[in-house]
Amino acid sequence: MSAKLCLLMMGLGLLVSGLDAKELDFAQINSPSALRRVMDARIAEIRATGDSTPPAGVPVYYVSAAQGNDTADGRTPSTAWQTTARLNRENLAPGSWVRYQRGGVYRGRVCVQKGVTYAAYGTGPKPMIYGSPENGADPKKWRRTDNPRVWSYPIGETDVGTLVFDDGAAHAIKIVIRTDKKTGEKFNKYTGRPFNSYRDLDGDLHFWHDYYKDGTGLVYLYSERNPGERFRSIEFNVKTSGFGVGGADDVTIDNFTVKYVGVHGVAAGTCRNLTVSNSEFVWIGGSIQAEGIYGRDYPTRLGNGVEIYGGCENYTVTNCFFDQIYDAGVTHQFNIPPKDGMKRFDQKNVLFAHNVFDRCNYSIEYFLTAKDGNPSRMENILYANNLMMNAGVGFSEQRADRGCAAHVKGWFHAERNRAFNYVIRNNVICHSIDRLMDVGSGLKNLDGSSSMPRLDGNVFIERTGGVFGKITEVPVRDRMCDTNTPAFLEAFGPGNRCVWLEKWESDR
Repeated sequence: MSAKLCLLMMGLGLLVSGLDAKELDFAQINSPSALRRVMDARIAEIRATGDSTPPAGVPVYYVSAAQGNDTADGRTPSTAWQTTARLNRENLAPGSWVRYQRGGVYRGRVCVQKGVTYAAYGTGPKPMIYGSPENGADPKKWRRTDNPRVWSYPIGETDVGTLVFDDGAAHAIKIVIRTDKKTGEKFNKYTGRPFNSYRDLDGDLHFWHDYYKDGTGLVYLYSERNPGERFRSIEFNVKTSGFGVGGADDVTIDNFTVKYVGVHGVAAGTCRNLTVSNSEFVWIGGSIQAEGIYGRDYPTRLGNGVEIYGGCENYTVTNCFFDQIYDAGVTHQFNIPPKDGMKRFDQKNVLFAHNVFDRCNYSIEYFLTAKDGNPSRMENILYANNLMMNAGVGFSEQRADRGCAAHVKGWFHAERNRAFNYVIRNNVICHSIDRLMDVGSGLKNLDGSSSMPRLDGNVFIERTGGVFGKITEVPVRDRMCDTNTPAFLEAFGPGNRCVWLEKWESDR
């Protein structure tokens, strides 16, 4: 068991002490441009993180896009496999390591197995896990339709969340169809104009995917000229994840870049001992979760950088960079109540530290749910030394459910939310389209203590007139922080600082 995991299991007090040596000094950050300089330095450090070394005697497997061969045994760098598909066919013993060669692009989801460490080796950029099945910048594969400004591409029936052009220089706007409940007429949720098929696309780089049953499986993209001639790279966020953890326990994912996936960068269910470190997650999400859930009359889309859904014990995300995430950078969600003698799973021992979040709809998101009168619970939760910028900016601006962006977002219900030893400490939280914070709690803990987080030493930066947001214990009304009332944060902990700027300078 790692030293980090031991600290987590011993509780938040020791966990906090274990971070003291890496505490960051944010005293001089007073503007978006100052924060951008610090973020750029941290991103460079994350990208330069060296490789971890397997312990002596453990089984080690190698994957190399450049030198591998799927007919080899995968046990040495010289006999490495070439593809993730080959790795996924292997039954790996707990304790094994899988090492991907740096500099390579590996397409397709990694099917994670229990007790396995996934890491990098070699020199150059981190190994890149792409959900996109292919580079679509091939003029021969694009076909002009009967609308001369709409082109089709045969991607298949797996839903596409967006298209990313030239490594992020531009991205496509996904058109989802809304049906008016009264008239039955269909229209474009993004523009409000009538929409029935690809023929109605009318905005540059707007697209519609006919992934429906008995559909064509084609992506239709509006472009004045052939997209394959217009761009040197076109990647598709198809509906898949980068690493599919499922319920596998004792997993470490270290030193990867995950891009162009329509669901989650790391997708985990109820599990124990998941560590994600030293990695980048960029252009994540946008695929359709379902057509009409939550009472909506339009499709719901999803996509998180790293997610656990279903309760967790010992969940750590450190030293990672998240950018252009449709939904949340990192999230822990849901709780499994006890049933038929099964163990109850809450959200316990969660650490998000030393990460950089930019252009995520939520930097950090959590929500708690429970059934049959079993209140959910978070215990030993720490968000520390993170840099957060631009919630709701970028890819997530095309969301149909605008108005919910925040850097720390807690979905809560008054009868369900309990939190014990919940700390938000020493973070810089800067600019949101909607609000910086949205945190609430409705239940006291069993010992009578509050379920609200302790806020300690955080810096909040926003333009004058922007909304700080909500930090409230039900039924207390929303508390807003502006230039006249920054002192209210003292009720939740010491040393917090609000910076409100009349003149808002660009961070880029």
